[in-house]
Amino acid sequence: MMKLILSIILIVVCLINSIIGFKLITLITGPPSDLGWNNMINHGRIGVTKVLNIEDSRLFIVSGRNETYDLLLPIIQNDEIDLVICSSLDHGDACKEIATMYANSTKIKTQFLVRGSGATTNNLIQFTYNYASINYLSGMFAGLQTKTNKIGFISPGVTAGATDCFVYAFWLGAKNVNPNIKFYYYNIGSYLDKDKTKGAAENLIDIYDCDVIGDTLDDFTAGNVAISRGKFAIGTNGFPQRNVYGENVVYTYSYNWTKYFIPIAMAVKNKIPPSKWYADFNKDENLSLYDLSFGFQVSKETKFKIINQTKSFASYVRTLHPYFCNQYMENYTVKYNLTRQPNTTNCVTTTGFISINEPVGDMNYLGNYTIKLLKVEFPKSIQISFSIISGILIGFVIFMMFGIVKYQDTPSIRSASPFFLNLTLFGGIIVFVGIIVWVAPINTHQCNARFWLVTIGFSTLIGSLVVKNIRIWLIFDNPELKILKITNNQLFPWVGLCLLINIILMAIITSVGDLKAIDGSGIDSLGKFEYMTVCKMNSTGAATLYSILAYFATLLLVGVFVSWKIRIVHIEEFSECTAIAKTLYSISFCLFVIVPLMISPQDKQSETIILCVTGIFITTGALFIVFLPKFWRILSNTKEGSHEHFTQRKQSAVAHARAESAIRNNSSNSLGFSKSSGQPVNTISSQSLNDDTNESSLSN
Repeated sequence: MMKLILSIILIVVCLINSIIGFKLITLITGPPSDLGWNNMINHGRIGVTKVLNIEDSRLFIVSGRNETYDLLLPIIQNDEIDLVICSSLDHGDACKEIATMYANSTKIKTQFLVRGSGATTNNLIQFTYNYASINYLSGMFAGLQTKTNKIGFISPGVTAGATDCFVYAFWLGAKNVNPNIKFYYYNIGSYLDKDKTKGAAENLIDIYDCDVIGDTLDDFTAGNVAISRGKFAIGTNGFPQRNVYGENVVYTYSYNWTKYFIPIAMAVKNKIPPSKWYADFNKDENLSLYDLSFGFQVSKETKFKIINQTKSFASYVRTLHPYFCNQYMENYTVKYNLTRQPNTTNCVTTTGFISINEPVGDMNYLGNYTIKLLKVEFPKSIQISFSIISGILIGFVIFMMFGIVKYQDTPSIRSASPFFLNLTLFGGIIVFVGIIVWVAPINTHQCNARFWLVTIGFSTLIGSLVVKNIRIWLIFDNPELKILKITNNQLFPWVGLCLLINIILMAIITSVGDLKAIDGSGIDSLGKFEYMTVCKMNSTGAATLYSILAYFATLLLVGVFVSWKIRIVHIEEFSECTAIAKTLYSISFCLFVIVPLMISPQDKQSETIILCVTGIFITTGALFIVFLPKFWRILSNTKEGSHEHFTQRKQSAVAHARAESAIRNNSSNSLGFSKSSGQPVNTISSQSLNDDTNESSLSN
C-alpha cells in the first residue's frame, strides 16, 4: 500500500516538474507497428516521455543476447543513460550481464528494468505482470462466445523460452464456463512468425472448426486470419485491436504500461533503491494494467461474468486464483513432480505453475507447427513440348539414316562416306535424347545423364564434321598436287580421340565433381517456403565443365579454320566443305549469342529453356544444312545425271594459281600437265569414288 501511495505522489510531482537531462532507452524485439506487445511498450515509452518531459528518449529494435549486448554496452559506456527498459525476456540476459558489470560503478549509474521476479541489485529493477489472470479471462470469453464449442490457441512454446502455462490458464477459463468445449493448440517456436501463425490459425479454423482463437504472440496475424475466414476475432496480445478493426474484434485487452513506467522512471531519477514491480488487475482502476473492450454483439451476461471475475482477481491474493488451485492440479502436480502450496493438495506454487507445459485435462496439443515446403516443379507443358519436339526430330533423323543406307551407292552419299554420315546423325540423336532427359524430373542420375548425353552427342556430331573437313583439306590444299589417299579407317581414331577427351572430362565431373541433385531454396523467384530440385556440383566439377566448354570452343575454332582453308574446293557434289563450313559458322554464331545470355542472371527454368532451345536449334540446323542438299540432289537427279555432274572437271582459281607456282618452283615436275595447254587439271578419279574402302584421292 505504501508503494502505491508513493507512486501517486511521484506522479503528482512529475506533473509539476519535468525531468531535466534524463536519458531513457527502451528495447523492443520488433517493429512498434506490430499491433501487439512492441506497440504497447512503445506507447508506454511515449506516455512516460510526454508526462515527464523526457528530452532524450530512444527506441531500439533488437533481439537475442548477443545483439542486445553488442548494441547496448557501447551506449552505456559512452553516454550517461539513466534508465534502460529491457521489455522482453529476449533482452534479459544481456541487460543483467551489463548491470552486473557496473553494479558497483561510481561512474556509470544506469538502472536496468528487466522482466522477471528475481532479486534486485544496486542497478537492477525487476518487473513482472500477471499474464495468467488475463489469459484466464480471455479463455472465459472464448468459452462463452463460441458457437461450435471448439476453440483454439497459438503459443510460442518452450523453444521460444515460454512454457504453455498461459495456454493452460486460457483453457481452464473456457472450461470453467463451458464444460463442453474442445480445445486445440499449436506451438510455433517464436513470438513473432507471421507465416507460421497464419498457417496454424488456418488449420485451427479449416481442419478443427474452431470459431474462436487466442494467442500469446506479438502481432495480430491470428486475428487477421479469423477475420478473413468470416469469424470474429479476439485481441489477446495486449493491443487495443478494436481501435483498428472495429466490430470485427469482439473482445480485446490492452496493456497500459504508462501507469508503471512513470513511477519507475521517477524512482530512478530520485535515486530510490531498485525494487520489484508487479502489474495486474487492481481495485484502483488507475493502477490496473489491463483495459478491456467488448463488441456490441457481446451479451450483457458475458460482459458481467468477465468484469465480475476481474473484481474477484483484484480482491484476493494471486496464489488462490483458480488457475493455481483447481481439481486438475492434484494429479497433475504428482504426475509431473510440481511443487504444491503448503498444506494443500490441489494448489500449485508460482514456480510450479510456470513449469506447466504438458497438456492438462482434455487439452489437445497439436504439436509444434511447421510449414510444409512446397516443391516447385518444372512446368509440365514445357517438359512435354520439348520431349515431343525432340522425339519428332529423332524420328526424322532415323528416317535420314535409313535414307543414307538406301542411297549409299549414289555418288552424293558414297563420296561423303555413309558411315560418317550415319555417325553424324547418331550424334544428333544422342543430343535430342539428352534434351528429353534435360527437361525430365531431376534426380542425381538425371543430372549426370543429361550432361553425358548432350556432351557426347555434340562431340560425335561436331567431331565427325571437323574430321571430315580435315580430310578434304589435306587432299585439296596440296600445293605440290600429290596424290593422297585418306581412308575412313585412318579417320576413326581422330573421332575416337574427340570422344575420349569428352569421356575423361565427364568422368571427372561425375566422380570428383560431385554432380548430384539437391533441394534448393532461396533461389530464383521462389517464395520463402518453396524449393526446387536442382543439379549442383562442387568447384572441381564446375572447373571441369568450363574445360569441356573450352574443348568444344577449340574444336569449333579448328573446324572454322579448316573450313576457311578449303574454300579453294569447288567440286560441289564431292566435297561437303561448304555445308560443313556453314554449319560450323552457324554454331559459332549461336554460341556467341547464347553464352552472354547465359552469363547474365537467369532463373533455373529460364536457363533450362534457353539451353534446350539452343541445343535443338543448333543440332537441327547442323543436320539440315549438311544432309538436306544431299537428299535434294538424289531426289532431283537420276543416278546417271548425278554421276555425270559428280565427275565433271572444274578448276579452282586458287588451285590454278598454286599449280602455276608449282611449275615455276619445280620445272622438272611433269605430274598431270597437259601437253597442249601446259596447265594442270584437277580430276577426281571415278575409280576412287566407287572404291569399297570409301577412300578419297586426288589424281593430277
